[in-house]
Amino acid sequence: MTNEKAADAGGNCFELRPWRCPICGQNQERVLGMRGGKFQRHGLGIPNKIVQCRQCSLIYPNPFPVPVNAQKLYGDPGKYFVRAQDQEAMVGRNRKTLHELRKKLGKPKFQLLDIGCGRGEMLEAAKREGIPGVGLEFSKAMIESASAKYGVTALDVPIEEYAMANQATVDGFCLNGIIEHVYDPDSMVAAMSKLAAPGAVVYVDVPNEPNIITRSGNLLNRLTGSQAVYNLSPSWSPYHVYGFNTKALGLLFKKHGFAIVEVNVFAAPYIPAGPSVKDKVKSFVGSQIIRLGNLTGTATNMVVWARKE
Repeated sequence: MTNEKAADAGGNCFELRPWRCPICGQNQERVLGMRGGKFQRHGLGIPNKIVQCRQCSLIYPNPFPVPVNAQKLYGDPGKYFVRAQDQEAMVGRNRKTLHELRKKLGKPKFQLLDIGCGRGEMLEAAKREGIPGVGLEFSKAMIESASAKYGVTALDVPIEEYAMANQATVDGFCLNGIIEHVYDPDSMVAAMSKLAAPGAVVYVDVPNEPNIITRSGNLLNRLTGSQAVYNLSPSWSPYHVYGFNTKALGLLFKKHGFAIVEVNVFAAPYIPAGPSVKDKVKSFVGSQIIRLGNLTGTATNMVVWARKE
């Protein structure tokens, strides 16, 4: 039996595959609703059924939209990072992250592995801090951007292959907005565990799902009879295919010998708005809800620190 295929308005084609929770290996799930296409406010992507694992609470689409041409999805760094164009500011923030990583490791120099290094801002920050760093990135366009802008080299190698080919251990790992994109996060964290030195520290920046925005929006949609949910964006930029929370992330890391040692749930109170008055009102209300989320620990983003046991 062949998997179905679907294409969005931009010509991106996806193969829809039956899926199981990558953490639990089962499909004991509950359906949250629909996302994408007519179920998205701008009609982006293709319709996806969004589910949540009943055991670990991970959120994902099922069937899972596997892109036929993943390079095309990430083929324009300028468009993909349209909301984060100030690269120098990003380098500065990443230097602060490295300062915290250095503090948690308790040593001035360490080996850094930046998984999904994108345009190379973290690698540039490491270079300025005198920290030896290796970046892994599958997008050829991102690799070219990192080389052109900063002269840094990212390896077009999956972490599973990198772990098999390298004997040297890694002290610090960076997952900066990456684990929510990876089709097999279980395999990725297993490879990290193989590479990790005793006491190695992992920095994770990831959306928090569910959060105050998704809960509020989903409740409103249910009250109005809509099947749409706000969780994930699996078939349009930024292509988040998993919704993690502290429970799901903690179980995934524990499975491979890591313990979460610190969590900070926070998000910038900003939601981009379209030109319509209705959209501007939604943006304003949503931004205020995020402010409330920051006060209650239910905001849309989280920074997590984990340590190899």
